[in-house]
Amino acid sequence: MAIKKGDQLKGGDITLGSDAWNVADGFTKIKILRLLIQLDRYDTIAQFGTEEFDEDYNFDQNFINKRRCEAIERFISALRQLLGNVLFALRKEDLAGVSSDLKRVKQLQTFLPDLYSTKMDEVSKEVLFEINENLFQKILLILQEIKDKINTPLNKAGLIFRPTEEIDLDKIMGEIIDGG
Repeated sequence: MAIKKGDQLKGGDITLGSDAWNVADGFTKIKILRLLIQLDRYDTIAQFGTEEFDEDYNFDQNFINKRRCEAIERFISALRQLLGNVLFALRKEDLAGVSSDLKRVKQLQTFLPDLYSTKMDEVSKEVLFEINENLFQKILLILQEIKDKINTPLNKAGLIFRPTEEIDLDKIMGEIIDGG
Protein backbone atom coordinates (compact mmCIF):
# COMPACT_ATOMS: atom_id res chain seq x y z
CA MET A 1 0.00 0.00 0.00
CA ALA A 2 1.42 3.37 -1.01
CA ILE A 3 0.94 6.33 1.28
CA LYS A 4 0.17 9.56 -0.48
CA LYS A 5 0.84 13.04 0.80
CA GLY A 6 -1.73 13.89 3.44
CA ASP A 7 -2.36 10.26 4.38
CA GLN A 8 -1.67 9.32 7.97
CA LEU A 9 -0.29 6.26 9.68
CA LYS A 10 -1.72 5.45 13.07
CA GLY A 11 0.34 3.64 15.63
CA GLY A 12 -1.14 3.35 19.11
CA ASP A 13 -1.97 6.84 20.32
CA ILE A 14 0.55 8.50 18.01
CA THR A 15 -0.61 9.79 14.66
CA LEU A 16 2.13 10.22 12.08
CA GLY A 17 1.30 12.56 9.24
CA SER A 18 2.89 14.82 6.73
CA ASP A 19 2.36 17.95 8.83
CA ALA A 20 5.50 19.65 10.11
CA TRP A 21 6.45 18.69 13.62
CA ASN A 22 6.45 21.79 15.80
CA VAL A 23 8.94 21.56 18.66
CA ALA A 24 8.88 25.22 19.69
CA ASP A 25 7.23 24.60 23.06
CA GLY A 26 9.61 21.80 24.01
CA PHE A 27 12.59 23.72 22.67
CA THR A 28 11.85 26.81 24.74
CA LYS A 29 11.26 24.78 27.90
CA ILE A 30 14.31 22.53 27.61
CA LYS A 31 16.83 24.63 25.71
CA ILE A 32 15.96 28.03 27.20
CA LEU A 33 13.89 27.88 30.40
CA ARG A 34 15.85 24.99 31.91
CA LEU A 35 19.13 26.82 31.29
CA LEU A 36 17.77 30.06 32.75
CA ILE A 37 16.85 28.20 35.94
CA GLN A 38 20.25 26.49 36.06
CA LEU A 39 22.01 29.84 35.65
CA ASP A 40 20.34 31.17 38.79
CA ARG A 41 21.33 28.02 40.66
CA TYR A 42 24.96 28.19 39.51
CA ASP A 43 25.06 31.89 40.40
CA THR A 44 23.99 31.13 43.97
CA ILE A 45 26.41 28.22 44.39
CA ALA A 46 29.28 30.27 42.92
CA GLN A 47 28.63 32.96 45.50
CA PHE A 48 28.07 30.81 48.57
CA GLY A 49 29.12 27.23 47.80
CA THR A 50 25.64 25.91 48.58
CA GLU A 51 22.06 26.73 47.64
CA GLU A 52 20.52 26.76 51.11
CA PHE A 53 21.47 28.51 54.33
CA ASP A 54 22.08 25.51 56.55
CA GLU A 55 23.90 23.39 53.99
CA ASP A 56 27.22 25.17 54.32
CA TYR A 57 27.62 24.14 57.98
CA ASN A 58 27.95 20.53 56.88
CA PHE A 59 31.02 21.12 54.69
CA ASP A 60 34.59 22.26 55.19
CA GLN A 61 36.06 25.26 53.36
CA ASN A 62 37.86 23.09 50.79
CA PHE A 63 34.58 21.48 49.73
CA ILE A 64 32.81 24.86 49.57
CA ASN A 65 35.64 26.33 47.45
CA LYS A 66 35.54 23.37 45.04
CA ARG A 67 31.77 23.74 44.68
CA ARG A 68 32.07 27.46 44.03
CA CYS A 69 34.63 26.86 41.27
CA GLU A 70 32.60 24.06 39.72
CA ALA A 71 29.53 26.29 39.81
CA ILE A 72 31.31 29.09 37.96
CA GLU A 73 32.55 26.60 35.35
CA ARG A 74 28.99 25.32 34.92
CA PHE A 75 27.70 28.91 34.87
CA ILE A 76 29.97 29.63 31.89
CA SER A 77 28.98 26.40 30.13
CA ALA A 78 25.23 26.94 30.62
CA LEU A 79 25.44 30.59 29.56
CA ARG A 80 27.30 29.59 26.38
CA GLN A 81 24.64 26.99 25.65
CA LEU A 82 21.82 29.43 26.23
CA LEU A 83 23.31 32.17 24.08
CA GLY A 84 24.10 29.68 21.32
CA ASN A 85 20.58 28.22 21.48
CA VAL A 86 18.84 31.57 21.00
CA LEU A 87 20.99 33.40 18.46
CA PHE A 88 18.88 32.22 15.52
CA ALA A 89 15.65 33.56 17.03
CA LEU A 90 16.78 37.01 18.14
CA ARG A 91 15.72 40.24 16.53
CA LYS A 92 18.25 41.87 14.26
CA GLU A 93 18.85 44.79 16.61
CA ASP A 94 19.68 42.43 19.51
CA LEU A 95 21.87 39.99 17.61
CA ALA A 96 25.11 42.00 17.75
CA GLY A 97 24.89 42.56 21.51
CA VAL A 98 24.16 38.92 22.31
CA SER A 99 26.91 37.75 19.92
CA SER A 100 29.31 40.08 21.71
CA ASP A 101 28.21 38.65 25.07
CA LEU A 102 28.82 35.12 23.75
CA LYS A 103 32.37 36.12 22.79
CA ARG A 104 32.91 37.58 26.27
CA VAL A 105 31.76 34.33 27.88
CA LYS A 106 34.10 32.32 25.65
CA GLN A 107 36.99 34.61 26.65
CA LEU A 108 36.19 34.09 30.33
CA GLN A 109 36.81 30.37 29.87
CA THR A 110 40.46 31.08 29.19
CA PHE A 111 40.86 32.42 32.75
CA LEU A 112 39.49 29.30 34.46
CA PRO A 113 42.91 27.63 34.98
CA ASP A 114 43.98 30.68 37.04
CA LEU A 115 40.82 30.65 39.15
CA TYR A 116 42.13 28.34 41.87
CA SER A 117 45.20 26.55 43.12
CA THR A 118 45.91 23.62 45.37
CA LYS A 119 48.57 23.53 48.07
CA MET A 120 49.70 20.94 50.56
CA ASP A 121 49.40 21.99 54.18
CA GLU A 122 52.66 20.65 55.61
CA VAL A 123 51.30 20.53 59.16
CA SER A 124 47.95 18.80 58.60
CA LYS A 125 49.06 17.02 55.42
CA GLU A 126 45.82 17.95 53.68
CA VAL A 127 45.41 19.52 50.28
CA LEU A 128 44.11 23.07 50.44
CA PHE A 129 41.90 24.30 47.61
CA GLU A 130 42.33 28.07 47.36
CA ILE A 131 40.34 30.44 45.14
CA ASN A 132 41.85 33.52 43.53
CA GLU A 133 38.99 35.64 44.93
CA ASN A 134 39.90 38.76 42.98
CA LEU A 135 39.71 36.97 39.62
CA PHE A 136 36.74 34.89 40.76
CA GLN A 137 34.67 37.98 41.65
CA LYS A 138 35.51 39.72 38.36
CA ILE A 139 34.40 36.68 36.35
CA LEU A 140 31.27 36.23 38.45
CA LEU A 141 30.24 39.89 38.01
CA ILE A 142 30.63 39.66 34.22
CA LEU A 143 28.58 36.44 34.11
CA GLN A 144 25.86 37.97 36.29
CA GLU A 145 25.72 41.05 34.07
CA ILE A 146 25.32 38.96 30.92
CA LYS A 147 22.75 36.69 32.61
CA ASP A 148 20.69 39.70 33.67
CA LYS A 149 20.87 41.33 30.23
CA ILE A 150 19.80 38.28 28.22
CA ASN A 151 16.19 38.35 29.40
CA THR A 152 15.37 41.49 27.42
CA PRO A 153 16.40 40.20 23.96
CA LEU A 154 14.81 36.83 24.76
CA ASN A 155 11.55 38.53 25.62
CA LYS A 156 11.65 40.79 22.55
CA ALA A 157 12.04 37.63 20.44
CA GLY A 158 8.94 36.14 22.09
CA LEU A 159 10.93 33.40 23.82
CA ILE A 160 9.80 34.29 27.35
CA PHE A 161 6.41 35.99 27.07
CA ARG A 162 4.31 35.66 23.96
CA PRO A 163 4.13 38.91 22.03
CA THR A 164 0.72 40.51 22.36
CA GLU A 165 -0.84 43.62 21.04
CA GLU A 166 -0.90 46.62 23.32
CA ILE A 167 -4.17 47.01 25.19
CA ASP A 168 -5.88 50.28 24.33
CA LEU A 169 -8.05 50.98 27.38
CA ASP A 170 -9.65 54.05 25.75
CA LYS A 171 -10.72 51.96 22.78
CA ILE A 172 -12.11 49.21 25.02
CA MET A 173 -14.03 51.76 27.13
CA GLY A 174 -15.39 53.38 23.96
CA GLU A 175 -16.61 50.00 22.71
CA ILE A 176 -18.28 49.31 26.05
CA ILE A 177 -20.01 52.70 26.02
CA ASP A 178 -21.14 52.22 22.42
CA GLY A 179 -22.51 48.82 23.35
CA GLY A 180 -20.07 46.84 21.25
